[in-house]
Amino acid sequence: MQIGDTITIREANEADVGILVSLLRESFRDVAERFELTIENCPKNLAFCTDQRIAGDIERGLSYYILAQNGGPCGCVALEKAGPEVCYLERLAVLPEDRGKGYGKMLVEHVFDKAAENGSQHLEIGIVAEDTKLRNWYERFGFVLKSTKTFDHLPFVVAFMAAQIGDGDKADGS
Repeated sequence: MQIGDTITIREANEADVGILVSLLRESFRDVAERFELTIENCPKNLAFCTDQRIAGDIERGLSYYILAQNGGPCGCVALEKAGPEVCYLERLAVLPEDRGKGYGKMLVEHVFDKAAENGSQHLEIGIVAEDTKLRNWYERFGFVLKSTKTFDHLPFVVAFMAAQIGDGDKADGS
């Protein structure tokens, strides 16, 4: 998919694992710092992801998309088909120096489009419940809070949100 002259979004493949790991680790570093997440208390946080983990994601069917500006990768997102009518939006990441340019919005809209293409009716996400700024941002795309849950292996509460695909409410996540 081409957006404008210099921004592209393309599906990633096995050859892109290193790029994805770099994007995810760099993009999630500040989140890990803000919520005091370490490799000891939250080893699965994307700030600590590995080539093996991302390769495994691709192998098990996650579709990753890379957003590039002038050919240089600056963001990514993953889409997982969870069931006949449900997809998960996962691993949304934009490099800190490229935030505020609408790239996250482009990636979320791309995932909405891809989910609709495969017949899904709902898009779901899980986020750190305490991150109200992020929750408010997702609400602008039509996501609503469905539930929260505490997991023994995570040092934070997870907020689960869902959006209807094709309802026209994915306004302007800018």
